[in-house]
Amino acid sequence: MFQSFIIVAVLCVGSFFYYKYMMQKTKAVAADFDENEVKNNLQKYMDILTENQLDYLKVWLKDKPIHSFTDASIAISTKDKAKNAAVDAAKSVAWAVVGVKAKYRRVETAAHLVFSDNELHFLAANVDGDLETHITFTETQLANAKIEYKGPKKGVDLASGVTDFISAKLNKEENMINVFAITFKDRKDNLIIQAHDKVMLPYEMGDSSYTKNTMIANVISKSFFQTLGEKYPNLTASKVKMVS
Repeated sequence: MFQSFIIVAVLCVGSFFYYKYMMQKTKAVAADFDENEVKNNLQKYMDILTENQLDYLKVWLKDKPIHSFTDASIAISTKDKAKNAAVDAAKSVAWAVVGVKAKYRRVETAAHLVFSDNELHFLAANVDGDLETHITFTETQLANAKIEYKGPKKGVDLASGVTDFISAKLNKEENMINVFAITFKDRKDNLIIQAHDKVMLPYEMGDSSYTKNTMIANVISKSFFQTLGEKYPNLTASKVKMVS
């Protein structure tokens, strides 16, 4: 028990100092970052990202044009989260039965919302990085949808939870990922897609351009919400929590 506490404490302290280091590095890059230059050349930078870190988007869309994108997820109810946790725990026990000491944990996979012409595509990968879900929303469905601010995104595991805690304590609101729930009401059962206001690029060790590319991706994410509101005024995003 005490050993577990020490491990968690070390993780927290280590994460804190690593976070501080990364924030100092990010500030240095941000000082030289020209957001207006990216805004004025959005298509150029989208092409760069979708030919490199996000090259799988073109494959998933079968080379359809990409006009804007952001990260996303499907909303999961508290009941479903509890069910998932129970399934994960059961799988861990199953591994133990056959003599394998392992803890099964559900992982969060890449998912995006992509504007292509007048359609909105929700794309999500499985744990192997292959396309698992592709939902296309038409103009009619988008015109009948609604959007609601749900607050900062919460971590799905211990590492993400630690990051959430540190970010909140350091009051770095600009680093938090805000979630906007888009509800498609014209379906038999309401489907809620959560649009994130930041893009988490795949990270490779030693990638010196990662911070700058992430900033570029987040400018593209801003343009996604701007495009969404301009095309569909009913989907104008605002960081004001609505009461349904």
